Amino acid sequence: MKNSKVLYLLLTLAMCLSLAACGGGDEGITTPAWFEGMVSDSQNKADFNLYGGTWTGDNGSMVVEMSESGDEVRFALYDANNEITASGFIQTEPQYNADYFYNEHDGVAHLCSVPGDVLTIDGFGEFTKVSGDKQDDTVGGDDYSAIAGEWYLDGEQDALSVIEIRDDGSWSLMELMDGDSERTAVDWGKLQTAEGEGAYSAVSDNFEDVAYDMTVVDGTTFYWGGENDNYQKLS
Repeated sequence: MKNSKVLYLLLTLAMCLSLAACGGGDEGITTPAWFEGMVSDSQNKADFNLYGGTWTGDNGSMVVEMSESGDEVRFALYDANNEITASGFIQTEPQYNADYFYNEHDGVAHLCSVPGDVLTIDGFGEFTKVSGDKQDDTVGGDDYSAIAGEWYLDGEQDALSVIEIRDDGSWSLMELMDGDSERTAVDWGKLQTAEGEGAYSAVSDNFEDVAYDMTVVDGTTFYWGGENDNYQKLS
């Protein structure tokens, strides 16, 4: 009888250890920075309110939109020549409880995070939000800090024309006049968001009924005016 009780206790202990081993598997799962072969699932599409809009970064300009069917949150990454270098969908992976940018060009899903207005994507780098998901929706109200700075025509240090953009969206067009050693402000005004991703209207305060089209390509390039003059930030 005594031996039977000992045997029963040993069997019970063995069963408990076995159940503990089976139930502890999820605790050991590590969220990967990337993985291959993510399958689109509308039930797991990412939160569009979190990602929708235009983002700029060192590796280009990112546009995030809802698909026409509403089944996917789509993204496209453009380089300085306005060519798409990556595109696909953004989706939550339930197994890791994390969001991934799935690049359909190479079949790889890249882990992402959005602490504040900075989007970090593994393999792609960091991006700052320029405009929201709705027309005329500018992130941060009157904050244009993402595109603030001095922009040089054709990216040349000695360019005849330089555009300065400030955090509040005010801008100045500076040009080097004949015989002058320093550039002079020939026009100035305030930026307004326009229809289209990365699009702005630079409304002049100096001339009546004058506005320049401006399209931000990425964190280092934008096109200006009817001739689409190329302005770049210098590193």
